[in-house]
Amino acid sequence: MNNQTPGVKIEKSTDILDRKWIDINIPCRAACPIMTDVPGYIKAISEGDYETAYMINRQDNVLPSILGRICSRPCEAACRHGWDGLGDPLAICFLKRSAADFGLREFAPVIKPNHKKVCIIGAGPAGLTSANDLALKGYDVTILEQFEEAGGMLRFGIPRFRLPRDIVENDIKSILDLGVKIKTNTRIESAAFIKELQKQNDAVILAGGCMLPKKLDIPGLDSKGVTWGLDFMMDANRDRLLSPMQKVVVVGGGFTSVDCTRMAHRLGAKDITLTFLFTRDDMTVGEHELDDMEAEGIEFVFLVSPAGIESENGRVTGVKFVRNFIQKDKSIKTIPGSEFVIEADTVVFAIGQEEEKFLPGEKLTAKDNFFITGDFRTGASTVIQAAADGRKIARQVHQKLSNIKEYQDVITITPVKETGRVRDYDFIPLQPMDKIPLTERSQKEKEVDTGFPREKSVSEAKRCYLCHFNFQIDIDRCIYCLACIDVMPVDCIKMAKDIHITDDGNMYPVPAENWEQVQAIVIDNNKCIRCGNCVRACPVDCISISQYTLDIIEKI
Repeated sequence: MNNQTPGVKIEKSTDILDRKWIDINIPCRAACPIMTDVPGYIKAISEGDYETAYMINRQDNVLPSILGRICSRPCEAACRHGWDGLGDPLAICFLKRSAADFGLREFAPVIKPNHKKVCIIGAGPAGLTSANDLALKGYDVTILEQFEEAGGMLRFGIPRFRLPRDIVENDIKSILDLGVKIKTNTRIESAAFIKELQKQNDAVILAGGCMLPKKLDIPGLDSKGVTWGLDFMMDANRDRLLSPMQKVVVVGGGFTSVDCTRMAHRLGAKDITLTFLFTRDDMTVGEHELDDMEAEGIEFVFLVSPAGIESENGRVTGVKFVRNFIQKDKSIKTIPGSEFVIEADTVVFAIGQEEEKFLPGEKLTAKDNFFITGDFRTGASTVIQAAADGRKIARQVHQKLSNIKEYQDVITITPVKETGRVRDYDFIPLQPMDKIPLTERSQKEKEVDTGFPREKSVSEAKRCYLCHFNFQIDIDRCIYCLACIDVMPVDCIKMAKDIHITDDGNMYPVPAENWEQVQAIVIDNNKCIRCGNCVRACPVDCISISQYTLDIIEKI
């Protein structure tokens, strides 16, 4: 992967404009809550270097095998490849999985103990990430976990056909290998216990998740056969759902509701319906999840609100709904007289979770050597958001215990000869994920997505625009021969009469209306496909390429 120009000095910049360049020009990285170096690991995959791709992910987001399967993918919504006229976003999440599938190796950095102790309450993604980051800094870290195994909702709230348990165990083992200890079946029952932990440790971090379901106030909720999304998933994952089900109605529009419907399919239900207050486009899940649901025979009913549970002899027989319409302010209003009933023997309300009342009567606040991270601090969140918050609080702990003045963003600007990308890569279509046949999807243990084969992962990686490369024209050396414009495959090089630089560091050329007005020739990074045609065509070598990467350093 070394395409650095020989003899050219690497620059380390703390200029705010260079820092903002990252957010503006690498939208996938800016959209990732934990700021994963997306183009960095994808370029490695495009070159077949899966180990480097894995290590970038292992350092950035700690749980690469897990997040390569169940991440909420905010990066893909931001991907330039999905902008108008540019096709489908890159399969960034699936490529993260490919890095782990083919590049997994031991993560064994040299760690110098600092002889300070940290106790973390909760072994979900926030707690695990905090533990990982603090262990790397030399802390003696112990996690207390209320369940019998570590992982939190990664293990108990997500179905195995989406996230196999051996995948969870492998990512957690990588953290334990750093010296982190976990004590399971340990629940904190009193404020006194926390105060004792504070005495025994240099810092205590509460990293609990939102475990309590949000509930409705409609008639019949106490009927047998009515349950809540997270409870349903936890019981299903632990093989505790013993009652047979045939007609299942799930209420909700997020990941848990989707998991519940697909789990019901694997538990033998014949008629499964997902209902949602809003429209299909308003659901918070990806299109591929909806496609999988449809393939598995799950029905959708949109723009409806549950109005009550129908029952007979205390057992649910159906759900009464009323139809909705969306008002101008995007809120919903029910339509009088539109009530109808969907028959059901099982009803699952998957409408979100809220913070568990950790210690009744006690108000927990972060102070002294007590810190809070994850859902207890931010409210219900995704796995990648929880991991990012775990990292944020780990840095606060380290800063307080190690007398660090501040953390500073440093941009490494590395001159390179070429990007390795060519115009033909623009015409590679989005690579579909391989899946097991529908006939095998009655097994709740069998993973549906089988992952990209190597060849397919390389093809998908080549689609990436490699937005971390910055193409610049040295105006003082440019002779305005227009050779670069002649060879550009897309409209990415402009003749400008002026250049406006905004406060956020973005550059906007003012188009020249005629040749006499031309004061500069500039490259539009939003349209540049990083093919390098302009660099090769320039007769005076005035076009340069630099790779921008972000590091965070500690200032003592």
